[in-house]
Amino acid sequence: MQPVDTTGQNKVKDEIGLLAEMLRDISSVNEPVALLSRFGRFFWRVRSLDYMVSTSCRGLPDGQYKITRSLRPGQLGPGQESPDPWRDWSKIGVQTGGFLGAAMARTEPQIFNNLRITGDPALGDTIAEMGSCMASPIFDGGEALNWNFSFHRDPDRYTADDLADHFLTANLVGTATRNLLAVNRAEELNRQLTAQLEAVARVQQALLPIEIPDIPDLSISTSYLTSQEAGGDYYDFFRLPAGRWGVLIADVAGHGAAAATVMAMLHAILHGYEGPEFDPAAVMRYANARLGQHRIEATFVTAFFAVYDPREHTFTYARAGHNPPRLKRGDTGRVIVLDDAPGLPLGITDEYDIQTGRVSLGIHDTLVLYTDGITEAFNPAREQFGTDRLDEALIGCSGQPECVVDSLHKALYQHTKSLGRDDDQTIVALRRVR
Repeated sequence: MQPVDTTGQNKVKDEIGLLAEMLRDISSVNEPVALLSRFGRFFWRVRSLDYMVSTSCRGLPDGQYKITRSLRPGQLGPGQESPDPWRDWSKIGVQTGGFLGAAMARTEPQIFNNLRITGDPALGDTIAEMGSCMASPIFDGGEALNWNFSFHRDPDRYTADDLADHFLTANLVGTATRNLLAVNRAEELNRQLTAQLEAVARVQQALLPIEIPDIPDLSISTSYLTSQEAGGDYYDFFRLPAGRWGVLIADVAGHGAAAATVMAMLHAILHGYEGPEFDPAAVMRYANARLGQHRIEATFVTAFFAVYDPREHTFTYARAGHNPPRLKRGDTGRVIVLDDAPGLPLGITDEYDIQTGRVSLGIHDTLVLYTDGITEAFNPAREQFGTDRLDEALIGCSGQPECVVDSLHKALYQHTKSLGRDDDQTIVALRRVR
């Protein structure tokens, strides 16, 4: 029996072990520089080379390039990182010509043997002792924007198989680096966007009532929950002449920063209204006209505006395409739908007409205003919460404003099985207490 030569098998096992170690290592990094450093340490251990140079011509005129890395074995030991060309790009000098420039001009993988290069324009005598080189373009968008050069002292070291392996490896690492750069850039943009939305949300929250006003004979509770950092729902209270009060709930189409911006516009419009009429229909016509002056495509606002007269305990109201409020009677517990006084949403058309309605509040009657984020909330089976569940939640509570808000939140959670929201959700509950 012939003895078995296990040298080749052991070498393959060693390389596989090193490869597994490298893949575990680089899978834990989230920075391109760290990825290249970890890969570089692996590469020095399994590939024979004495000097390595990386170049880039990204964004430069034809014939110009920058040397982004130039390393010898041992320069990437534990705790040492590669140079950071992305951070230091503006500090790196521009080169032209020389051995590197000539190789890059051919835009194809190349092997160079029997080198004798001194006084190179870019490298000087750094590669004077090097006898052979593999040059691999790294493609990005179909262009050879980056290159990797592996040098060896042996003048006849590299073969076509070595070049094929080097070319493939360099491009795989280049792709991984670009992907990591894209991920980091997306995360940075997301952080910036989140910070901007949070700033918008802070402005928006500042436009809501700082505290619930003391309106004669009314107990009031509100809830304002956005689906994102900023939302398009809006509620407000307005002190009017003759002791009356205006009560508003509105919903801008969509949500997020754009909806919050339109909400801020509506806030400015309504707080700038000076009459002389304070009839709900007149206020809605004014708001529609002003929004129409700055019409934003595919954006409109639904609104319910009511004027409360504490002497008569009545609400006169207009409904600009908004969800019909609910009136829970204190004596019977019945829920009445206020679906009259219709009108189009604000900001759709210049020719605008809207009707008004009127309702009296008996003792312990509760008026409930809400946005469609309540009734259109979906459960996992994609069924909407709907008005029936809304009315059931109102019937099942005492009618106290705090109970209305709490009962609706509980019913919504039982339906959606989630504390998240697909749309903004706002509730305003007003009860006559004496």
